[in-house]
Amino acid sequence: MIKWQLFADNAALMTATGIKTGGAIQVRDAAGCALYGPYLDLPAGQCTARIRVGVSGAGQAMMDITADMGGTTLASRLVDLAAIDGHIELGCRIDSDAAACEIRLLSEQPISIDIVGVEIDLVRDRPAETPQPDRPVGWESRKTYADKIASGFLDRYLSGPAVLEIGYKGYMSGTVPIVPQAIGVDLGYPGYDGVTLPFADESFDAIYSSHCFEHIPDYVAVLRDWYRLLKVGGHLIIVVPHHYLFERRRYLPSISNIDHQRFYTPESLLLEVAEAYPPNTYRVRRLQDNDDNFDYSLSGRESLPPCFEIELVIEKIRKPFWNLDDNSVRPYSAPEFSTEGGRRNPWSIDLDFSQPGEWRIAGPNVPLQFADYEAEFFFDAIGLGDQPLSGTVQLDVLQWYHTGYVSRAALVLEGETGATALRRGSVRLRFSHDEAPETLFIFRTNATAPPFAGILRFKGVVLRYAAQAAPLE
Repeated sequence: MIKWQLFADNAALMTATGIKTGGAIQVRDAAGCALYGPYLDLPAGQCTARIRVGVSGAGQAMMDITADMGGTTLASRLVDLAAIDGHIELGCRIDSDAAACEIRLLSEQPISIDIVGVEIDLVRDRPAETPQPDRPVGWESRKTYADKIASGFLDRYLSGPAVLEIGYKGYMSGTVPIVPQAIGVDLGYPGYDGVTLPFADESFDAIYSSHCFEHIPDYVAVLRDWYRLLKVGGHLIIVVPHHYLFERRRYLPSISNIDHQRFYTPESLLLEVAEAYPPNTYRVRRLQDNDDNFDYSLSGRESLPPCFEIELVIEKIRKPFWNLDDNSVRPYSAPEFSTEGGRRNPWSIDLDFSQPGEWRIAGPNVPLQFADYEAEFFFDAIGLGDQPLSGTVQLDVLQWYHTGYVSRAALVLEGETGATALRRGSVRLRFSHDEAPETLFIFRTNATAPPFAGILRFKGVVLRYAAQAAPLE
């Protein structure tokens, strides 16, 4: 299945009766065309379209799937906007490739609705044709196309049902995507801004781009978007001109193509991939200099050889639960924490609830890599006895930004349940870190009123990956 996903602020989604504001197309008591676009070329298959809405609307409207810029209606449905829950859905069968397909919401009477996006799912028919050596693919790809068939390259890396080729047209007309089942995208594709592609996460088995990547200014953002679109186990194939074979000069600009943003060697291409993707999120499956029939006896630009490129194939893998060791996942002892109202010694911090004041312990202000974690707080509750807690003890995992703290996990210990947890000697909190890598994490213990007549002895926190932790009770 191929899944297109366009949000309301995408330029390919348009409205005649509403306004785009706050990430939605807002229509208020207006008749006419509330939504139209994105005018995609869709191959044959079973199509399901959804208009995502923020809240239920008012009035009745007709949802259409059309082709040929609205000239051919493929499916229609009358919708009571007050009765919808999250989305409006419509399906149809596309018997042959359809051009300029539109999702439309039209009303004769005034309606009100907030449209947040459009999704199109296509279970496409597998094309009957198979790759042939004379297939009119892009100019550079066709030089080695027969070899890619004979060597099994296409079967190994580009045989899945959902394939995307980016930049397939190049400077030629009449070109087609790399394999019959591929969707071809170039500048001007509906919903594509040159960086973010209008498809849902993990939509493709393979992504192929030949002699396109060197033209892209924001290569990190583009690589990350390509990765987003790949399924786990899918392959990304990037082919770029070789610095030493094609450019044959030390520095930019390129004499052959002034639009080239960078020169590439195998090493520099891998460095850009490593800059975009965290460790252990991909594996390099193939990297080669392609100099087939290159004539090294030619010293200048008098003739361009058949092949002068670098070919890289990487596989998207599922990131393991662990990161490369940076000494952040470990036990943190009491001396690594600060305290207000506690007595410190080399092994622990004592919160003496018989003494007035605030009882707070916080630390260690540590940066963490993206992962799922468990923090286990260790205590001795001296003098607690069998009674329940008379006040509360709050445990927090805080993420510190320049603008302040955000709680990532919290637990309030109170009553008999809280007393039981303290008698047990440790309390565990699970949390995730998936944004803002430059921030710091703090583990805090706090009591604003005495929870019992005695001493809470804090011994430290053990931080581990959640996948290595025992199940929470």
